[in-house]
Amino acid sequence: MSEDAPCLSPEICAMMGIYAFSWKMDNAIDEAALAPRLGRIETRLLIQLDRQRRMGALAHLLMIGAPSVTAAADQLEGQGLVERTADPEDRRALLLQLTERGQHVRLMLQKQLGDLFRSVSGLSASDIDRFAALSKKIQDTILGQGAHSAASVPKGDNE
Repeated sequence: MSEDAPCLSPEICAMMGIYAFSWKMDNAIDEAALAPRLGRIETRLLIQLDRQRRMGALAHLLMIGAPSVTAAADQLEGQGLVERTADPEDRRALLLQLTERGQHVRLMLQKQLGDLFRSVSGLSASDIDRFAALSKKIQDTILGQGAHSAASVPKGDNE
């Protein structure tokens, strides 16, 4: 830790580390030549589509509003990466799933984002495993508290 960035507590140190990492990772993603060129929300949505999901469930997972998911799905559908189908359990609801091309792009993105993560974080494989477990715990806590409500949508995710 540098002399310029004293930490008052472990919690503050953790928060500052998360802020710095998030900022640096966002910049690295923006500057990277990810293929295909996708926006942040479209990239996050594609990564979450490990199986077909309801649009509302995606909004919850991504902690963004439903209109943002719809707009991202429109973009991805226009590129032939996803398709919408009616939910057989509730015909009013839509399911979003990857096309064959979308599955290929998702795998490519996972590799590219993993490489960027390792480069930006500087963490060892064992540190990444520990960080991933702790991050998952934090995410589960936040999602369990209803953090996806409109009042708590992160700024910039409704653009």
